[in-house]
Amino acid sequence: MNLSKKIKFAALLAASLFVTGCGSQANIGYVDSGRLMEEAPQIKAVLDEGRQKAEEIQKEMQTTLENNPDWSEEEKNKATADAQRKLMGINQAYATQLKYKLDEALAAISQEKKLDVVVDSSKNQPIVLQGGIDITEDAIKKLQ
Repeated sequence: MNLSKKIKFAALLAASLFVTGCGSQANIGYVDSGRLMEEAPQIKAVLDEGRQKAEEIQKEMQTTLENNPDWSEEEKNKATADAQRKLMGINQAYATQLKYKLDEALAAISQEKKLDVVVDSSKNQPIVLQGGIDITEDAIKKLQ
């Protein structure tokens, strides 16, 4: 079991123990994050924009190196490091945007459906094997 799956399983187990320990039945929702990334227009737009920005930085870096063939290894390394810092910043900014959009949509759906817990249960790595409420389609609609 990989680390990501272990963390998801531990979170689900902890949530279900907490809720069942309170004497009530847990309302568990699950979402297929793979489908969200492929089908939710807002998510696809953020991913596409992030990829485009990353490609622009990579092209700029390549052009800079091609236009400066006389640069020393130190100058090349500095330019490469600068480009990598820009890429990391872009990745972080777009990851934050994705998280915000997903959190906002899932929180609204959780409230509407009175869910106690929402877990990621993709087809590749299912967490919820039986029961639960699949809210993937609701999330895709919310992220139109």
